[in-house]
Amino acid sequence: MDIELARTFLAVVECGSFYKAGEQVHVTQSTVSARIKSLESLLGQAMFARGKSGALLTPAGHQFRRYAERSE
Repeated sequence: MDIELARTFLAVVECGSFYKAGEQVHVTQSTVSARIKSLESLLGQAMFARGKSGALLTPAGHQFRRYAERSE
């Protein structure tokens, strides 16, 4: 697993938005989106429910969070 995917995932969890996560990891929002899309493709499940209020973890996202936090 690419560590940048896990770090970006955790930044979105912490910030609650792709834009703010991009600021935190020093990349653009579109790069954050691409990384999360890549992670979701790799895992075969959506990690976030995206909406106007931000990004909320799905059940699969909650499960992956435990793994990502241990891997950091």
